[in-house]
Amino acid sequence: MSGPPARESALSREGATVRDIASIAGVSAASVSRALRDPESVSDRTRQLVRVALDQIEEARVSSRPNGVATIGCLFIDATSGPRFSGFDATIWSGLARVAIRHGAEILLMNIDRRRPHESIRDMIVRRNIQALAVRCDEGGQDFLEEVAHAGVPTIAVAYKHDHPKIGYVCVRSRETSRDAVNHLIHLGHRRIGFCRNIVLDQDHADREHGYLDALGQQDIEIDRSLMITTPADADGGVTAINRLLALPNPPTAVYFADPIPTIGALRRLHEVGRRVPDDFSVVGFDDDNARSLGNPVYTSVCQDAPAMAEMTAQLLCRMMLGAQMNAPPRIELDSYLEVNHSTGRVPTLV
Repeated sequence: MSGPPARESALSREGATVRDIASIAGVSAASVSRALRDPESVSDRTRQLVRVALDQIEEARVSSRPNGVATIGCLFIDATSGPRFSGFDATIWSGLARVAIRHGAEILLMNIDRRRPHESIRDMIVRRNIQALAVRCDEGGQDFLEEVAHAGVPTIAVAYKHDHPKIGYVCVRSRETSRDAVNHLIHLGHRRIGFCRNIVLDQDHADREHGYLDALGQQDIEIDRSLMITTPADADGGVTAINRLLALPNPPTAVYFADPIPTIGALRRLHEVGRRVPDDFSVVGFDDDNARSLGNPVYTSVCQDAPAMAEMTAQLLCRMMLGAQMNAPPRIELDSYLEVNHSTGRVPTLV
């Protein structure tokens, strides 16, 4: 008999330790370590005992799952998510669920606040029978990622690029496309261009803001901080941004919104105050899925494919649960793209 034990890949997933395996196999922990690391260094009998022990651990874990079904946990702990789970987060959730269902798995929305007193993340994951984890977090979740890494389950952060060596990520680049979007406005003659983002400066919004500033800098356009607005990422936030921008002594002729729903609110407000889009005012927005088609008019947008990001995350987690060998946790950056529609036009001649 040669080669590593068949269930070696299950070891880290299920949280079993070398001592756990040794206790079941009836051999020393050192023998288990050698059998896993270098199977040829131990006897056939030891290899067989370790293999049987790993099988027993895996079978015990499977039998503890409802109907033997694998479960992907989904955890939202970033500052911009909340109980509404609308827009981007709803798209992420539905994309994860679609893939899990296709693979015969279940998906469980986890509430970190429901941990028992003194319960670790690892203990919570074991108690809830979670075999893989998709996490929505941001810069404030670094300590949490460290704790999750010790839980020993495949984990991928969604829409958050980080450098933790044991956790993968799937995200979308938007800085370059945001720069292209602002350059599109500049090429149409606009020089007074507003920018509106969420009140929380997470990684995604920072990228979009950097893209806005990049474009102005490349064209030697002076940065006017009064044109940079932060509001909640909802329709009322878009209304507020338009009211504030139009109230300036020297208002802009165009604006880039870094979120979809505020873009729609802004278009509605511009119509209410009699500003024609794009004849009097140009708008570039952001879109995660199909919000741009709901605007009036359909708006020019920096687009990211959030459903594809979610489905890729779930596909990777399913592969990892099935024991796919990977040299390192997956780190995938998808591209965003600029779609020019009907909300941008040349700068008005009289402003």
